[in-house]
Amino acid sequence: MPVLKKTDATIVALCGSPHANGNTATALRLLFNKLSGISKKIYFAYELAVHPCTGCGFCSREFGCIFDDGMNELYETLQHSRILIIASPLYFSHLPSPLKSIIDRCQVFWEYYNRGNKPLHQQYGCALLIGGGNYSNMFMPSVITLRHFFNSINYRFDEEKYLLLPDINNKKDIQNDDITKKIADTASYIKTLV
Repeated sequence: MPVLKKTDATIVALCGSPHANGNTATALRLLFNKLSGISKKIYFAYELAVHPCTGCGFCSREFGCIFDDGMNELYETLQHSRILIIASPLYFSHLPSPLKSIIDRCQVFWEYYNRGNKPLHQQYGCALLIGGGNYSNMFMPSVITLRHFFNSINYRFDEEKYLLLPDINNKKDIQNDDITKKIADTASYIKTLV
């Protein structure tokens, strides 16, 4: 992989919400506030204008993609960051499509590693998923997708440490003692990975 320009972000978050001040973004910012002193950057999937993967095979031959879009900066950032947090609401029981397009376009990394190349350093994946409902296995489709995603891009992860928040329908649902403690616990875990 060509070593791209180094980014300053140790922790990168991909936010799948279209709402910059919605429940997911609010919870993510609360988490980031607990990670003071560590460089961080948030990318909003809806703002990146990422073209969906077409399976053209370009990345199987060289590092990169035929599409010149928001993924170019993201490839660089992901190459150098240490921790990737996927923060997303559930839409129809799954990750929103702009976030899924980003995940699909990370095929670039899988192809690169599949050719025998190695990452620059060990990287870790985390998740913060929010749902308005509360039913059995509501997070399972997203957790399975993230399992395959993190495995494919060579990130270590611990699904037991994912922050899964059901019954979040407005910002006041996030601002209670139970959620605040869960966010603090997640921040403490992330600090052990830095």
